Amino acid sequence: MPTPALQSEPSVDSALRFFGEALNMFDPLRFRAWAEMGLTTAQLRVLFLVRESPGVTAGELAHRLAVTPPTISGIVDRLVKLNLVRREDDESDRRLVRNILTDQGENACKRMEQGTEIFTRRILVEMDPRDLQAFTAGLKAFIKASTYVANVEPNLAAVAMPGMSAE
Repeated sequence: MPTPALQSEPSVDSALRFFGEALNMFDPLRFRAWAEMGLTTAQLRVLFLVRESPGVTAGELAHRLAVTPPTISGIVDRLVKLNLVRREDDESDRRLVRNILTDQGENACKRMEQGTEIFTRRILVEMDPRDLQAFTAGLKAFIKASTYVANVEPNLAAVAMPGMSAE
């Protein structure tokens, strides 16, 4: 994996700018989710993590998102109040509470996935096939680099935003 010093600054700056613009394209979807479902981006992220790992604990969620347990607790509380997530005691360890999607939570995830796919597919089909192939290769490389960085710098979020410790 190349070190950051091997990348030219203008290339990295350009990639950062375009990446930011690409992420901002999804604001209309996030705003609709907030307006229609009353969910913030953080709540949506937690909802999808609970879906991905049924029975995940608040501590595991906090670790995965590099936030404090009280932060996750507040987010999960809101999702429970909205009947999107339910808490269950762990049968083998009563000290643990497991978070599981409700049917309503599963439906909310499906709706977001469908909307995101329709939105993204509409953009992707307009791309030149060679550009789409290059985009796909770039995304694969980005994910590979992200996995590498997560392994060598597991606390990058804390480093990138000092003073916002997950402890």
